[in-house]
Amino acid sequence: MGKIIAIANQKGGVGKTTTTINLGAALAKEKKKTLIIDLDEQANATIGLGIGREFVKNSSFDVLTDKVDIVDSIYSTTNEYLNIIPSSNLLANVEEKIRDKSDKEQILLKKGLKLKESYDYILLDCPPSLGLIIDNALFLSDSVIIPVECDYFAYDALTQMVQKINQIQKEKKEFGLSLTIEGVLLTKLDNRNLFGYRISEKVKELLPSKTYNTIISRSSHLQEAPMHGKSVLEFAYNSRGSKEYIKLAKEIIENNKE
Repeated sequence: MGKIIAIANQKGGVGKTTTTINLGAALAKEKKKTLIIDLDEQANATIGLGIGREFVKNSSFDVLTDKVDIVDSIYSTTNEYLNIIPSSNLLANVEEKIRDKSDKEQILLKKGLKLKESYDYILLDCPPSLGLIIDNALFLSDSVIIPVECDYFAYDALTQMVQKINQIQKEKKEFGLSLTIEGVLLTKLDNRNLFGYRISEKVKELLPSKTYNTIISRSSHLQEAPMHGKSVLEFAYNSRGSKEYIKLAKEIIENNKE
């Protein structure tokens, strides 16, 4: 059985999509069958893996609104171990479509659990919000990776995200389900800026056992790779960004052996 991990933080610009794409590619490199579910209306994970919006027939929006079976929304990528359920800008209206449903927080849970039989890892790229899409993502997920930019405001948002996880944890217990923090991932570290290191130390003090040893540095390769519809591993395999995400994937795999 695979593991479902949400990549979530309600603050934008902290590296959620970058992490989803490149962690997915790094897990695939380790021959772990991996599925990315793009739940952000901007569809950046979809585009970043080389799938144009115009070629998407079935998306995560169609799954959430009961238009298609979830398995019919899975698309291949250039990596045989990496698949994706793409997004659509229609997701901007999804909460309006589902808000009157009695099970509106559990739609994805009821549809997506069967995917665990086919994948080692399922990564959910979440939007920068705390609305119904996040609720659906967290109900489906076993755990959460919280990317935190080495910046004060991102650190401040971490506590809000932890509160959201605690809330969903309590609700999931009623169904006999659990939700844990998989790890906190420090991102966009500027090696020339001492303040970034101070923030990283504060995060480690707050969640010492949950903060990854791997830190993702600022990188032009990480910024440029999505423009080519590629992960950084495909675009610049020997770059620092590529090496850091490979290191992160190995750390996650090792942690899940324990």
